[in-house]
Amino acid sequence: MTKKETERELRKMLDILTTGNPEQVRSAKKDIEKLCNKEGKTFHRSTYIVFEYLPKFYQIEKVENQAAFASGLSLFFLSLGDEYFDRLADFTLKLLQHPNGTVREAIRKSADWLYISLTSRTHPFVYPAGKKLTEVQKSMQKEAEHQYLNLVNKVELLIDQYDNGTERVQYIQDMKPSINKSLQLFWSRLTESRSYQRILEKNRSQPAEIALRRKGIEGEIRDLLKIARSGFNLEDVKDMIFNEDSHDCMTDIIAMFDTGQGEIAIQDILETVNDAWNYFPHKVLNGLSPAEKVLEYQHIKQKRQVIVN
Repeated sequence: MTKKETERELRKMLDILTTGNPEQVRSAKKDIEKLCNKEGKTFHRSTYIVFEYLPKFYQIEKVENQAAFASGLSLFFLSLGDEYFDRLADFTLKLLQHPNGTVREAIRKSADWLYISLTSRTHPFVYPAGKKLTEVQKSMQKEAEHQYLNLVNKVELLIDQYDNGTERVQYIQDMKPSINKSLQLFWSRLTESRSYQRILEKNRSQPAEIALRRKGIEGEIRDLLKIARSGFNLEDVKDMIFNEDSHDCMTDIIAMFDTGQGEIAIQDILETVNDAWNYFPHKVLNGLSPAEKVLEYQHIKQKRQVIVN
């Protein structure tokens, strides 16, 4: 099939998503997948035609078709996410503010490919492991890091806008359906990754005493995990701490070391885990560690005292 023929077929399927009945919509989504599998590169070179449809989204009369169109964008996001990231991200943020929850969930799931685009470009695959990045990969990585931080910042600003402070729940999943919940779920997906944590660490200078102590704790953790013959590694511990959502996480972290296979005193495990908790970054602290927050507070207090005196 030629590129023009593929484009014609894609337009036909997109038109069905925007106007068809449920049965026609289901069939069109399957046809898009079949066309992708069959035509491969020709399909991906033709997906740009979706940009003819995005500006006309609110001209779609039925909300059911709006949701169908949003959920049918997955393969387009996959194909275009790297090159047209900003345009697709802006469209996603717009639809995450849609009054209909089905539309919001549809675009959130399709936009998961934006997350994949970011994580794959911020940490390009290299072989063999440890091989230096090419200049092209470095440039792509730098752009992706900027896009990552920029998107997270935009989502956080929207969350502040829609959070009226009336809902008090422990977990996002417990929130009632709302624009705020959809934004929170998207934010959680973006910020849960190790890639995001590394970007924060890379773009934020650490006080020398924090960096030195953190390096020492990392060595202690590696040694204890090795002695315990644990199936976990340092990155698992850091991820658990970064994404902590309750103090129950401490128990889960301790369990990584307390395997019953190594001869480690529980007191040694508790001391190391406690140090890791205090010196490793937490997402809820905007990528800072509790120790850094204490230093931050002390600096603010000192400045206030200077002003008063």
